[in-house]
Amino acid sequence: MLCLLGVLALFILISARIIAARFTGRHDLARQKLLPVLLSGDPQHLEKVSGGELAVAANLTIELAEMTRGSERDILIIRATALGIPDLLLRRMRSWSAQKRLSAAEAITLFDNCSELACKALDDRNRDVRLGVAMALAQKGAAPEPLALIEKLGVGQQESSLLLVSLMADLAGKNSEAVAALLFERSLPYETKVAAMDALANLGGEYAPLLAYMARESAGEPELQPRVYRALGRTGHPAGAEAIIDGLSSVEWTVRASAAEAAGNAGLSQAVRHLGELLRDPVYFVRYRASMALLKLGPRGIAILREASSSEDPVVRTVATKMLVEGRAT
Repeated sequence: MLCLLGVLALFILISARIIAARFTGRHDLARQKLLPVLLSGDPQHLEKVSGGELAVAANLTIELAEMTRGSERDILIIRATALGIPDLLLRRMRSWSAQKRLSAAEAITLFDNCSELACKALDDRNRDVRLGVAMALAQKGAAPEPLALIEKLGVGQQESSLLLVSLMADLAGKNSEAVAALLFERSLPYETKVAAMDALANLGGEYAPLLAYMARESAGEPELQPRVYRALGRTGHPAGAEAIIDGLSSVEWTVRASAAEAAGNAGLSQAVRHLGELLRDPVYFVRYRASMALLKLGPRGIAILREASSSEDPVVRTVATKMLVEGRAT
């Protein structure tokens, strides 16, 4: 009996390998046939393919699209359309598998006349599908208005913060004014506003006045206000100087620390005196951020640290000495 079972198992194994080899062979042959078609075929003379060849053509299109840009990608998409690939992607968007729906929806954004169809995937029951499609549409500049998009994604519930930041950066690149408007939507969650501020800060100093306004207006919001100051510091724009210096005197230690970090990143030499005073702050993290900012501010800041390293106050002396050693500025 055991011998019979062993023979049966061996037969099944051999059969599976034969079937896999045949499938692999057909797959490789299809790739060899379709690759030159997608790379150099005349779109006007191409006919639709079906079955396994259509699936291979779809996968090849996605691979080639990642490696091409501009006119090369445009003609690739025209050839892929002639082969009938959008129809296959539409069928995959109705799959029971979330991964297949996501891959299909991301791929279909490559086709100019299918962006509206891809937008339907923003109502998918799976949050990862919604977010992935949103990012693909944003990169192409075909996403809905930021506010409508954020509402569809249900931001602040289960989304990945890193992906949200990436999405917001793409949206800001296409429509920065609409992203800036999100900061004034009281109903939006904290995560959305933080991602919007980070995206605006990455654009440079254009939105520094708005971020400076938000820094003041967010007083009393201990989670949001420190992030505003960090974003403001990254702009490096003079329009944020007054707000940053005001933040150094906040009653919230998290705000003082973030404002100190911002002063160093923005190169605010006028904040040297205020930062020197923070070397005796009761919170270690504030003292550390202030000392780091002084080091970044060059000769004037280093002079304050050297003076503080001789202070009779052991707290001040310790933080200043450590930062001088760390920055090799002793």
